Amino acid sequence: MPVFNLPKTTLVNKKIPKNKFYERLQAGKSLKEKFIRQVDYILWKHKLSRHTVNLFPTKEIEEIQVFEIHLKQKNLSREVLESIDRAVPYPILFALVYHDEVQLAIAYKKRSKQHEDRFVVDSYYYSPWQKIEDVSLDLLKGLDLQAVYENIIKSFMPISKGSSQNLEQAIEKQKAADRLKREIAALEAKMHKERQFNRKVEYNLKLQEKRKELEKLLK
Repeated sequence: MPVFNLPKTTLVNKKIPKNKFYERLQAGKSLKEKFIRQVDYILWKHKLSRHTVNLFPTKEIEEIQVFEIHLKQKNLSREVLESIDRAVPYPILFALVYHDEVQLAIAYKKRSKQHEDRFVVDSYYYSPWQKIEDVSLDLLKGLDLQAVYENIIKSFMPISKGSSQNLEQAIEKQKAADRLKREIAALEAKMHKERQFNRKVEYNLKLQEKRKELEKLLK
């Protein structure tokens, strides 16, 4: 399984029945079917807390959990991840395991303003799929658990590597870059399909403009 360079004190190694999540959320038929079709089993692997890693919690981040989700197929619906994140009142680093490969995933979760014991899921960040034996991630980078959590997320964001910007700035910048990439892809598709020369020129001008925006953002 993935090597996270964590002390033995963090180890939990407890299986959690899939139905615990969708029953708690009173999920509909569609979500239940996704759990059954996509997930083999869920293993609560590690718990990072003041008592297990000797790092102080903050008001926002009291603990971080590490879950292994063993898959029946090489993809997992975001809806399944979100349902687990909504059921657990702490940030979760997911290791999505399929045969001898693994992909890591984590959500940017913010504490709800209406309910202090709940988190709101903003967005997900993923590592590429890798062979399990090739994964080695030093999770405990930071002076407290919030810094550890933020550094894990930033490690999955190419746009933030080597940058001193805070997490929220990095997330907004990543969202802007992702939006521009989608717009560029859409313009490329339109230009490829277009037969009229003047329309092709128009799309190409817009395309160059969007590419310059993206290049400027990534500097």
